[in-house]
Amino acid sequence: MGIQVKHLVKQYHEKEVLKKISFEINKPGVYLIAGPNGSGKTTLLEILAGMREKTSGEISIFGNAPGSFEAKRKIGFLCQQNALRKTCYVKEELQLVKELYDIPNIDIIEYLKELGLGEYYNFKTKKLSGGLKRRVLLGMTMLPRQKVIILDEPVSGLDTFSRNEIWNMIIEYAKNKIVIVSDHYLNQAAQYCDYLYLLHEGNIIASGTVDQVKKTIPESYVIKMHENECKKLENALNSFQIGYEIRVSGTVCNYYIGKAERDILNKREEFTYQIYKMDFEDVYFYYTGRYSSEVSSQL
Repeated sequence: MGIQVKHLVKQYHEKEVLKKISFEINKPGVYLIAGPNGSGKTTLLEILAGMREKTSGEISIFGNAPGSFEAKRKIGFLCQQNALRKTCYVKEELQLVKELYDIPNIDIIEYLKELGLGEYYNFKTKKLSGGLKRRVLLGMTMLPRQKVIILDEPVSGLDTFSRNEIWNMIIEYAKNKIVIVSDHYLNQAAQYCDYLYLLHEGNIIASGTVDQVKKTIPESYVIKMHENECKKLENALNSFQIGYEIRVSGTVCNYYIGKAERDILNKREEFTYQIYKMDFEDVYFYYTGRYSSEVSSQL
């Protein structure tokens, strides 16, 4: 048994934040929950962790209900905020977790060394950088070695070095445990995740490995243009009889084209727009951006 979610609904008054979501996770690995702000990511994670009540549906955490004593013994949760006590030392924060979970055979200094944090054993938490605080918090979350840890945007706002260090900690833990993580740095997260669920307006609109999700999109390349310049670009594409699909993210129009269309445009010297190979953030915009029928009437 693992995690089973069937027809999960979360509703606040008249608004449905999650709409009959269903999925199963039955083996170790990194499972990415991706989606725009307001798509329901944090709500879903908090329900799984037993921190928020569902409206309807069924959830099983290794045969237990979320929030039950049995489920809490199996799940660790790291929220977005840095919740370290300001007046404590790093060693005291880890020692607290060790005592709360009755973990007798862990040497804290050796454990920190394994995480690349040994030199901070005697540091006060308030002296740590934001990245180090997140790494310590993740180390605390992993210390009880629970079957599942849920991480809500663990690398948000951090520099590249800190993000890489945290992801290395995550993939090491996920070798024989389940890690469910949400993240805004999608290209980086896509490199590390084993499976992903793309949320949009409370629905899972795509799921699978990164390669599987990419293959659901027929186009392979994208041209990005500010909405003020879109008409000029469209005129050029139409003059070359190039087919395309449009998705809009904010004020940027994304024109998705195939390899054959890319090859045609590359041969036209008068076509000076940059063509990019589609990455995972482009996949994300393809599924969550406004569609061409909506866009065309506004350009």
